[in-house]
Amino acid sequence: MGKGKALLTALPLLAVGLGLAGCGADKGYVQVGSNPAGKLPVPQWTSVPDTGKVAELAPGWDGWPAWWGVDQGWSAAQRRAFWFTPQGSWMVPYGWLVVVEQANSQDRFIAPANMERLGYIPAQKDVWNPEALPIGFTVTPGMKGADGTPGMAWAGPNCAACHTNKLDFQGKSLIIDGAPSLGDFYRFNAELLDALLVTSETPEKFDRFVANLVSKGFLPADTKEARNVLKGQMAEHQMWLSEYLRRNLCGSHNSRECPVDERPGTDTYGAYQAKNENLKAGLRALAPEARGQADAVIREKYVPLPGNGRIDAIGAIFNQVSGFNIAVDQANYSPSNAPVSYPFLWGAPQSDVVQWNGFAPNKSVLGLGVGPLARNVGEVLGVYGRIRVTAKDPSQWTTPDGTFGNVPGKDPRFGYASTVLTDNLGHIENWLSTLRSPPWPESILPAIDKELAAKGAKIYRGETPDGVNCVLCHQVIARDKQGNDYQATLIQTSVIGTDPGMADNFLLRMNKATGLAWESGKLEGQKPISPLLFWQKAYGDTLDNRGDALTTQVVGVLTSDFSETIAAARLSKTYTGSFDDKADPRSYKARPLTGIWATAPYLHNGSVPNLAALLTDETKRPTKFHVGSREFDPVHVGYQTGPDANRPTYEYDTGFPGNLNSGHSGKLYGTELSDADKQALIEFLKTL
Repeated sequence: MGKGKALLTALPLLAVGLGLAGCGADKGYVQVGSNPAGKLPVPQWTSVPDTGKVAELAPGWDGWPAWWGVDQGWSAAQRRAFWFTPQGSWMVPYGWLVVVEQANSQDRFIAPANMERLGYIPAQKDVWNPEALPIGFTVTPGMKGADGTPGMAWAGPNCAACHTNKLDFQGKSLIIDGAPSLGDFYRFNAELLDALLVTSETPEKFDRFVANLVSKGFLPADTKEARNVLKGQMAEHQMWLSEYLRRNLCGSHNSRECPVDERPGTDTYGAYQAKNENLKAGLRALAPEARGQADAVIREKYVPLPGNGRIDAIGAIFNQVSGFNIAVDQANYSPSNAPVSYPFLWGAPQSDVVQWNGFAPNKSVLGLGVGPLARNVGEVLGVYGRIRVTAKDPSQWTTPDGTFGNVPGKDPRFGYASTVLTDNLGHIENWLSTLRSPPWPESILPAIDKELAAKGAKIYRGETPDGVNCVLCHQVIARDKQGNDYQATLIQTSVIGTDPGMADNFLLRMNKATGLAWESGKLEGQKPISPLLFWQKAYGDTLDNRGDALTTQVVGVLTSDFSETIAAARLSKTYTGSFDDKADPRSYKARPLTGIWATAPYLHNGSVPNLAALLTDETKRPTKFHVGSREFDPVHVGYQTGPDANRPTYEYDTGFPGNLNSGHSGKLYGTELSDADKQALIEFLKTL
């Protein structure tokens, strides 16, 4: 990612050069496609300290229990803004998501019971969410075409879909903002694909689909022409969703065996599960020695379904920007086989680096939050954000540019046209800088044993003779200091011993499946950062790594509208301290453990179900457990680990690469403590 540093310096230089440094004023609103005006005012954001008190957020409705929330420094209005402000994700046309039925019933796909089943949080209607989408599913306003014709609004996830959670305990539900979600992202995708396919091919379902689109104003009229256009759009979008699953869960080398290539209908996700189980059965049959020798082969063939609460976000982003977006998909696709847990968001804007391997610096340049803004643009591009990468010689590329799912409108003078809502990203990052960790809610969960926690605090700080010293890597930050900057600790994978898959995949300089370098596709002949920086060398027919494609497209988005970019960068909170430029890139990040009690399962890949298991020797940790239950276990500090009768759960098998539960084990890490001392340490961790 060497060109990432160039990105951080290029944007302000270009802005000054174009005389735009005085532009970029905050408009006081965010774009919201679910509102008729296309925008809503930004709620008043005060710096009132969080109290940690628990209060009712929403009363029960339609048989659903009331929500409770612990004060993390946000008002109810601020929470709703975070939940439903779009980033520019085009997952599915808004109207379709609102009215489409589930594949095997007449119930709406977004019915509360179905969203809860998939691990997402149903939400009530209000001005931010008039059609009762689940938390984190937002609406991007329609974009105008080159002829000025308004386009349709699109629905898709924002930060809150993956970073807001609900835990249940003895009949009460607690919402925690910034906590890792328990949503099953790929199951959601696969079942949405099934729903659209069955709807398009079942006359009765299609008739109801059209009638509901018309009644809600998403389709002007039910005519033969409108139906034909709609059928064509649905067929195209089904292929697009299928391709998203294929490239991430199969990659290029085994795409012929990819379940999505079988005709999906009612259980595309089940087909992926069956493939996973068949591969695992074959690998289990190998002798242990052969398994060890075949680790690279296993990593190529076995793509673990992430299940609830995980995704290989970096793998998905790289497949999008270095494959699909630059029209060299099969050459550059690589299986997303290193899923990680969604990291918690409180404290992220204050850190020097973010992401599990710390590759994204929260750097400011000339007072502008370029680092966090660039990181957020990259995230949108990996989660259904669309971009129109223009080749230096368009005649060499036959990629269709007029299909309904492509970015409409004219090419900007600089950069690339995209659906990314840069200004909204600036507001979201600004809001997150005021989010604080959730205190242990003693009005809902059992009270903390203060005397035991005090004993645990000494163990954590290395003040006891047992050799444990958690604070070496995980500094303690007082609650009233959580707005201050801090420097995270990067620990080499060879030292910490945890599954290296995510860190290794990030550093790949060639496609392991093909043994070839990454092709540059539409980027060939273009400057890595901007054509305005004339001294740069243009790309040849290959890329040094996939990060080059990401950097170039992020810069392309940010340079397409300098005024929006500068406004968003001014809003984005940035770290102002020093950076460790000599850190080993094959590392994982250790951060302060504020609110750690609310972030199970543990380790970067979610391979340890609770804090009690984390303090167990790596050879004795659970090798299989279920993820997806919301019922909280305050003793072991995590969620219930068995199957849940109310929803499908993911059986986590730690016996395969990507899922390994090794590492963070030994005297220093507390796994050799007595049971009494382990309980004391857990009690202290509840207080953070």
